[in-house]
Amino acid sequence: MGHAFLSFESCHKPTMTAPLDQPSPDLPSAALPLNRGERLRVILSAVAIVTLVGVSLSVSGPLLALEMERWGTPSTLAGLTATLAGVGNLMFVPFVPRIASRFGVKALVATMLLLSSALHLAFWAMPYLWVWAAFRFVLGASIGTLFVLSEYWISAAADPQRRGFIMGAYATALALGFAIGPLMLTVTGTQGVLPYAATAALILTGLLPLTLIGPNAASVHGSPRASVLSYVRLAPAATLAALTVGAIEIGAFTQLPVHGLRMGWPEASAAILVSAFAIGNVLFQMPIGWLADRIDRRKILLVMSVTAACLAASLPLTGAVFWPHAALLMLLGGLVGALYTVGLAHLSARFANADLVSANAAFVMLYSVGQMTGPPLLGAGLDIAGVYGVPAAMALVLGLYGAVVASRLRAGPARG
Repeated sequence: MGHAFLSFESCHKPTMTAPLDQPSPDLPSAALPLNRGERLRVILSAVAIVTLVGVSLSVSGPLLALEMERWGTPSTLAGLTATLAGVGNLMFVPFVPRIASRFGVKALVATMLLLSSALHLAFWAMPYLWVWAAFRFVLGASIGTLFVLSEYWISAAADPQRRGFIMGAYATALALGFAIGPLMLTVTGTQGVLPYAATAALILTGLLPLTLIGPNAASVHGSPRASVLSYVRLAPAATLAALTVGAIEIGAFTQLPVHGLRMGWPEASAAILVSAFAIGNVLFQMPIGWLADRIDRRKILLVMSVTAACLAASLPLTGAVFWPHAALLMLLGGLVGALYTVGLAHLSARFANADLVSANAAFVMLYSVGQMTGPPLLGAGLDIAGVYGVPAAMALVLGLYGAVVASRLRAGPARG
């Protein structure tokens, strides 16, 4: 497995990208001057950190929601406090590249792990709605920073010939973390200090793999040469993949149960629809990542987006037969999740050093925008078109993204 995982030729010569309006070929090492062992440690450490964060997020989300329900908080207001995490992400992440360039990636990751851990204890210590709203804003900023920098480390340390596969392994680990998290609540319960303390402690364990990252990967070389949002214009096929995934993924998690109920299925069956979508996400990441190392990633993005749009549009054809509906959703979830993997690998092939941090920041920001816009979009589809609304909304988003990728392919091989 080690031979298939990484290759480390040409790893000591820092490589800068071409001018920002032109992509570079796959960068041999993304400018991290590390040996083979150091690169492997960077990748494994970053994957471990972000997986632990994923587990903690999937614990704290339902934990806080259940506590606010016990307070009698209106659902709309509770939902707004959750949205503030996305707002905090969007407002802080644009500054991450320059902060990381000045203070170092490793120091910033350690700071955000400590902050995130402390915030979970603060949720328990100060159980007031508006205080929680402020805490969730700050938590969104800290978690967004951790994702940006962890994905930068993975991208920069990965050999370009294995980058898609490595990104797929990362996405699989993260998806498993999200799936495992809620099980913690069956052990800790949802009341008292224990679930908050356990989540805080889990985040703190992210400091352990951080110790494996040496000084050569602790900092970013140079400063970003453009604003964060400029990378959306420079690499729309890659960055808009994150927007698409955020909208479809989070929209599906929130609206598929309602869609299932309106199809006439019981609550337990409606919940299985979400599980089917999530299982596909776990199963498809590494195989498609492996494929992305062998075929033009833009072509894969186009084929996946068009195929996923067709699958979404085909959902009504199953009628009220449950298992074919669930099977289509599993395939759809796998293709949608893999858009993130391939988009991130494509982005990593175009930029290096501080530019790669900025590009990753744009990627994470657009995912957050998708998270905030997807649920109301799919919900509007339900209100307008009933059981046809969720499939139609998903097909629309995927079709629009596919059109963007097709336009970049028509522009020629040097456009991303």
